[in-house]
Amino acid sequence: MGGRGSSSGMSGGSGISSFKGAGVRIESDINGLNKALVNKTLNGVRDTLNEFGIPLNTLNGVGVTDSKKAMASVNGFGDLSLSRTEYSSKNSEFKKANHVADSTAYGIGTHEAGHLVSDYAMHKNNKGLSVLEKANMRKSGKWDRQVLKTAKKMNGGSLSAVSKYGSSSKGKAAHEMVAEGVSEYMRKGKNASATSRAIVKALKSYL
Repeated sequence: MGGRGSSSGMSGGSGISSFKGAGVRIESDINGLNKALVNKTLNGVRDTLNEFGIPLNTLNGVGVTDSKKAMASVNGFGDLSLSRTEYSSKNSEFKKANHVADSTAYGIGTHEAGHLVSDYAMHKNNKGLSVLEKANMRKSGKWDRQVLKTAKKMNGGSLSAVSKYGSSSKGKAAHEMVAEGVSEYMRKGKNASATSRAIVKALKSYL
């Protein structure tokens, strides 16, 4: 059974508490953000890691960024950065956006967790590579293209766009297609698109 969370982001209590309890570093700057939005996003991360059976401390830390390039991002070290501008909003939810699978605060968490899951699988299946080689594999999108290739085989030889943001399996864009597939699956579960279900199935096959 998939998609155990909900876009309300209220499943299982406080995301902040969950990660603190798992020993994940939470930067003090987080205290100045909208706690409701932060918790919804971290709930999304937590529920996704639980769905894949991955330890919560796979997330290395949670901090704040002043960059306006993205609402949130995860780097290769497993650090989640939340946009100070976006997460300082006084609203209880983000404005709906149609270019992603789930634009809620919870959905941002499931998307970023999709990257964490893919990175975790990459490290598990490429233990013979050096740190630099794995970093290059992540940056180039090579690993995510491999995941999508596996998903394509599982889905009868074809994949469709998950969203406008997750629409290409080529180059570095594969990184976002995998994360969007995870995000849609976490929102819709068995009602997610065949492509998203195949992406999740492919990722789980590497775990």
